[in-house]
Order: sequence, then C-alpha cells, then structure tokens
Amino acid sequence: MPEKPLVVHIITRLEPGGSSRNVIDSCAAQAADFSVALLSGPHPASAPLLALLPPDVKYVEIKHLGREISPLADLRALAEIRAQLAALGPDLVHTHTSKAGALGRLAAFLHNRGAARRAAVVHTPHGHLLYGYYGPARTRLFLSIERLLARITDRFVALTEGEKRESAGAGIGREADWAVIHSGVDLTPPASPARKEDLGLPPDCLAAGTVARLEPVKGVEYFIRAAAILKDRPHCAALRFAVIGGGALEGRLKKLAADLGVADRVAFTGFRDDAAALMAALDIYVQPSLNEAMGRAPLEAQALGIPAVVSRVCGLPDVIREGETGCSVPPADAGALADAIEKLAAFPEARARKGAAAAAWALSRGEGGLTRFGADSMNALLKKFYNELLARRR
Repeated sequence: MPEKPLVVHIITRLEPGGSSRNVIDSCAAQAADFSVALLSGPHPASAPLLALLPPDVKYVEIKHLGREISPLADLRALAEIRAQLAALGPDLVHTHTSKAGALGRLAAFLHNRGAARRAAVVHTPHGHLLYGYYGPARTRLFLSIERLLARITDRFVALTEGEKRESAGAGIGREADWAVIHSGVDLTPPASPARKEDLGLPPDCLAAGTVARLEPVKGVEYFIRAAAILKDRPHCAALRFAVIGGGALEGRLKKLAADLGVADRVAFTGFRDDAAALMAALDIYVQPSLNEAMGRAPLEAQALGIPAVVSRVCGLPDVIREGETGCSVPPADAGALADAIEKLAAFPEARARKGAAAAAWALSRGEGGLTRFGADSMNALLKKFYNELLARRR
C-alpha cells in the first residue's frame, strides 16, 4: 500500500478561538487520507483542544514559539521548526496565523533548499493585518514582510472572498495564488439554549448581543456607544444589550457603559465557554469588528434564526445575505450601528422574516450537498485542494 503524504500544520498557539478549532478539526479529518503532524507553541488552554486530536496525529510543542515578537525566542523557534521538518520530511507544510506563518514558511524554505523532496508550502492567515490592528508604520512593516514571504509560498487559503480580494489587492501574492475555503463552523443547536436571565437581562426584554474577545479590533466600544444612542429612542425602550466574552478591555468597556449612562442596559458575562448556548437568548446579533476574516459567531447566530448586523470589513459581509438575513454597516460608526439595530428592534415581523432567512442561509447546502459552512464541507475542499497541489509536484 503506498505511503500516505505527510501534511505538517503549524500554528502559533492553540487557544480558544476560530483559527485553533479550525486547525484541530482539519488535522482530525485529514488523518484518514494523510499522515498528519501538528506543531504549535505552548498555551495554558491548549489541553481541551489537543484532546480532540486522534492518536495518529503527531503533536509537537515548539517551546519558543509565541505570539509576541521576540528576536531571540523567534530564532530559537525557527531552529526548532526547521529541525522538526528535517525529522518529519513533509510533503506539504500548511502554516496558520501570522507568527507561525512567518517562521513556519521560513523554516520550510530553508528545509526545501537541502531536501531531496521539496515540500509544498501553503499559508492560511486567518485574517490579514492590513487595518484595524496597528498604526500606519507597523502596518506597512507587516505588509512588506508578507509580500516577501509570498515569494516562498506556493498557495494561500482565504476564509472568504473578502479576505482574498483585500489580501491579493495589497500585493500579498497574486489573486490566482489564493483559494477560498471557509473555516468549518459547528452549527448544531445547543442542547440547553439560554434564557435572557442567563445573560443578566430581564426576561421580557428585546436582546441585542455580541460575542467577542474584548480587544480593540473587535469594536465592542461601538456596540456600547450604539446602546447609548438608542436608549432614548421610542422604539427601543425594551431593548437591552449583552456582551458575551472577556479580555483586556473588559474594565474599560464597563466604565464606558457607566460614563454613557447605559450600565443598567448593558450586561457583561465575562469569558464563557458556552457562548453558543448563550447566543440563543438573543433577538439580534451584532458583530462590530474593525477587521474580521470570516466571523464564526454571526453564522452561529444566524443558524439559530437570529438576524445579524455586521461591520462592512474584510469577510464579514460574506457570511450574511445583505438585506435578507441582516445587514452590514461601516466600521467604527456607532450611529450606523444604532440605526441598523433600531430597524430590527422596531419591526418584529421583518425581524422574524430575516431570522428565518438567516437560519435557512446558515444551514444551507453547498458543494457536494454538504453543509455550506460546516467542518465537513471545509475538510472536503481542503482534501481536494491538497491533492491538486500534491499532484502538480509529482
């Protein structure tokens, strides 16, 4: 029986979030058709994710691989990754996220220079850094680095058409170098959906909410400012707001809500590992991000029959059907966000119609009859993509 091709995935760290779950799901599914190894840096929350890997997936911790830039640690991580590639002899190296994408592709390039069999190199950024994260100088630096790394990358995978369009448009590879393969999302309804009281909200209120790490790029500030704009509008007397998630900005965002006079209208749940179940208590879902490659939470909300309001950035418009399942608004615009939420709050029949359309869209079937946004569809597309790439190398 011929030996299965070896695929090595490299991600900066395994932490709660879409990119990590995406990689774990991919590794688990690919073990049937490929030999699979996963390399990542240490993270205290990695154990639950690693428990999802089948025993035939080889896991290696790269102890010096971390998220922050650290020249000495990064050089050590590069050497560790290169040594693992030499020991493993991969047919394909698939890197994920920024830091692992840079060090992993450099290590693959160095490995390929002396290898008897060249490994194909694929990179999934899981979102670009072109706006929403850093100031102009740092953004230009990262863009220059990505353009250089594109020269040693065979193919890229974008999660949405928006991410592909913006990345290629910025000169990170050519458009033909990019494939679009969404991140697989588990859209199974929660066994025990939450009630509004579980969010700390009155049972008879109309609830608008967001699920996010509380970091600047998630734009939760504008959600709270929208809450303040809406507090005195006549159609919004019953409207309350929920922020599901924790992070570095939690204290600052709570103070902002108090300063704007909406502390009694905005509930903060802190970090919750049952966010999908809590989402079921919402009537309107809001994703006010300043940058987002795809957005799993808006899809999870729509699958539950909840219409979504999202920022018009990167891949977020691709996960809704404009005007049918929700709408998109300019980023960092609390007024536009407030107007979109008010329209859904004020017209219950339209909200119900869009909610029904949202569930039909999120749960619809795509290529091969598979759930359009499910992990099964993602893995079928990745398998086809890998096989085509490997076939061209033979």
